[in-house]
Amino acid sequence: MAKQKRQIEYRYYEIPSDEYVLALLGESWVQSYGAETENLLHFHNYMEIGYCYWGNGKLTIEESTVNYKGGIITIIPENIPHETKSLNDGICKWEYLFIDIDNFIRKEMQFHRLIPEEVIKRINNQGYVIQWNQNKNLTALVRSVMDEYREKKPYYRQAVKGYLRAFVAELLRLNEDMSSSLTLEEKRLNSYIERSVNYIAEHFAEEIKMSDVADECGLSESHFRRIFEESMSMKPLDYLNMIRIDKACELMQTTDYAMEEIGFRVGYQTPSTFNRNFKKLTSKTPYQWKKNKNTTGLTKKNYKISAKKGW
Repeated sequence: MAKQKRQIEYRYYEIPSDEYVLALLGESWVQSYGAETENLLHFHNYMEIGYCYWGNGKLTIEESTVNYKGGIITIIPENIPHETKSLNDGICKWEYLFIDIDNFIRKEMQFHRLIPEEVIKRINNQGYVIQWNQNKNLTALVRSVMDEYREKKPYYRQAVKGYLRAFVAELLRLNEDMSSSLTLEEKRLNSYIERSVNYIAEHFAEEIKMSDVADECGLSESHFRRIFEESMSMKPLDYLNMIRIDKACELMQTTDYAMEEIGFRVGYQTPSTFNRNFKKLTSKTPYQWKKNKNTTGLTKKNYKISAKKGW
C-alpha cells in the first residue's frame, strides 16, 4: 500500500509591485500558534523572516523539528514546508516579513564575482533558526526593517533597501561559514558545479555543447556529466534547457518578441525544438503559457497541496 501523503497548504502573499517586503506586524500576531492546524505544514511564495519576541514552542521545517523561544530569528526560503506550534497551546508573540528576495537581488544588487542567479541559489539553499545573540547583526537588521514598516517615517522605503542589502550580505556570510566545514573533495566538486553553472548562464543562448562546459571545468565530458548529475540530480542538458525555458518565460513577460524570435534568443535553432522543450518543462506550449500569463509552477511530489491566500 502506498504511503499516505501528508497534507500541506500553500499560503501565498501579494507584495505591492513597487516594494520588496510585506510586513505582518502588531497584536494580531500575539496568539497560540498551531492550535487549530494540528500537523499541517504550509509553504509560501516568498522568503519568510520571523522574529519571536516571547513564548515557547516547536518549529518544524520539512522533516526536522527544533524548539524555539523568545529572541530567535527564523529564515525560511520560499517553497519550504514548515509549521510553528506553541508549547501546550500557549501564547507567543511573533512578527513576520515576507521578502521578494530573488527580485531584490536581481534589480538592486551587483556582485563582483557572482551572477545574480548564483547569489539567489546560495541565499535559498537552506533555512536558518538563529538565536539573537548568535548573530546580533542579522537580528538588528530584521528588527530595523520591521521598525521601518511599523513607523513609516519619510524615506522608509529607501532605508529598507539599505537594510536588505546588508541582510543579503549577512546571509552570504552564513553560507560561507557553512561551506568552510566542507572537505577538500566536496569543495573541489562544488567548484566544478559553480564553474559549469556560470558557464551555462553566460552561454545558454549559443549553440552550447556539453563538451564545451566540460572543457571549462578541465574535465572529460563523461567525467563532467557524471559529477554534474550526481551533484545536481539532473543531467547537464536538462539544466541547460531549464535555464533556456526560464529565460524564454522572462522574455514573454517583458517583451513583445515573436515566439520564433524568443526561441532563437534563448538558444534554440528551430521553433519545433523550442516548443518541444517548453512543453516538456511546463506542460504547456509557449502560446498557452503566455495566454494564461503563467509564472513558474511549484512541484511538491510528497504532499497533497491546497492553496489559500496568506493570513
